[in-house]
Amino acid sequence: MKTIAYFVSENIKTHQRFIYNQIVKITNYRTIVIGPFDNTDRTEFPFENYYNINKIKDLKKFFEEQDIIAIHAHHGSHGQEILPVCEKYNIPLIVSIRGRDGSDRPEIFKKNAKRYSALNKHGAHYYPVCQYLAEGLRRLGIPAKNMHVLYGGIELDLFPYANRTLPTVGEIRVLSVGRLVDKKGFVTLIKAFKHIYSQYPNARLHIIGAGEDEKRIKSTIAEYNLKDVVILRGAMDSKQVSDELKKAHIFCLASQTANNGDIEGIPNALKEAMASGLPVVSTRHAGIPELIEHQRTGYLAPEKNDMELAKGIQFFIENPDVWTDYTERARKVIEEKFDVNKQIIEQQRLYSLVNTVKTENATEKKTYTEMETETEKKTYTETETETEKKTKAESEKNTNTETETKKRTKAETEKKTNTETETKKRTKAESEKNTNTETETKKRTKAETEKKTNTETEKKTKAESEKKTNTQTEKKNKNKAESEKKTYTQTETEKKTKAESEKKTNTQTEKKTKTKAESEKNTETEKKNKNKAESEKKKEMKKKSKTEKSKKKK
Repeated sequence: MKTIAYFVSENIKTHQRFIYNQIVKITNYRTIVIGPFDNTDRTEFPFENYYNINKIKDLKKFFEEQDIIAIHAHHGSHGQEILPVCEKYNIPLIVSIRGRDGSDRPEIFKKNAKRYSALNKHGAHYYPVCQYLAEGLRRLGIPAKNMHVLYGGIELDLFPYANRTLPTVGEIRVLSVGRLVDKKGFVTLIKAFKHIYSQYPNARLHIIGAGEDEKRIKSTIAEYNLKDVVILRGAMDSKQVSDELKKAHIFCLASQTANNGDIEGIPNALKEAMASGLPVVSTRHAGIPELIEHQRTGYLAPEKNDMELAKGIQFFIENPDVWTDYTERARKVIEEKFDVNKQIIEQQRLYSLVNTVKTENATEKKTYTEMETETEKKTYTETETETEKKTKAESEKNTNTETETKKRTKAETEKKTNTETETKKRTKAESEKNTNTETETKKRTKAETEKKTNTETEKKTKAESEKKTNTQTEKKNKNKAESEKKTYTQTETEKKTKAESEKKTNTQTEKKTKTKAESEKNTETEKKNKNKAESEKKKEMKKKSKTEKSKKKK
């Protein structure tokens, strides 16, 4: 079985379990580990087949006995360190690119460009962990044909999915996991959490990790009076992190570009949180948008923007009804693209491509050697012929007394010799032509293979781009439909309100009209009654007057 040798500069650290998995889970190749230190059992990730490269007396013999087809370094700087060995013993080199080593930021561009210039001359292969880093490598001068994106996978069994709910009483726990370094954005996260705490006094932020920025982070906690609100938990292994994810309600990682140009690839902490069923909040940084789709599988804020980051946390606190939809979609993404077992299969496929290239190079080298040998033979033959001619001329000079018959015989012999020489030359030329034709055919076949591979890569990239575009279009159409629905609802509401208002106005008008009519009717009645009373009074007075006149006459 062919062997892949992994080069590491030091023992694998607690937070680098993903590197260990990419070594020990390989099955199609035999794996060994080489490095410049003595192996020790006092490590979380021990190696069964480890060799101190400084103590190997005959490296050439060692590489031949181990049947090594390639050396795989798990960081750009490690690739630079082992490059002289690969060059000396003509061994293909593979380099995994994970973050800072793939950054094309101005602060680090010159350093990385110089590093990969030397590796490119050797024909190194590169495995960036996301498309974002692949684009950065292209700008650093690395040929696209030597690059293949290999997403880092996680162990799904270690991070089982579980539905989460927002607690009605007690602590709302927001969790963050990462090394305490600038690019993880913990200072920005603490500032964001200050806004959350002011609105939700029962919220708490737990940070798991250790690193060089610990003092600065503690100072920020004290500055914002969050001593008992933001809790630093220290470094933990993967099993402990898994247990802490089960206790949390929301996960947040505020990744950002560091002041020294350091960047993320795609943080495994986010993948683990998404696999576990936690709603996730992060930033539009490096390869993170390749993992999280905003307001579909998580919430993304701009880098170094504490207000927008706080809005993301607040979104999930105020909308617990969307948690299940978000987290189920997120888990599906992890299962499809970031399952360690699927990525190991892809890793082994990429190794087979390196092995093919090595075989092609060996064939080309053999053909070149054969051509060199033929050239040396040709030079020797021509030298030999020249010597014979010189000897012959001297012989002719000393044999002027020979008969014409001998001269004619000699001329015929020379003619025959020349004919044979021409025949040999023509045969050799045809042989060289055939060799060159075979070489050209192999080159053309190789070029066609590379072209086919590049075409497939372009098709895959185009398909992913179209898929992303279609997803965005569907999202826009959905938003548009929702907007139109909302507008229609608002219009119907306004129409209903207007109709009710008009109905109310008409009712009031009818009431006023009715009241006026009744008032006028009452006035008319009163007037009639008054006139009638006055008429009756007049009649009474006339009657009285008539009676009085009658009395006087009597």
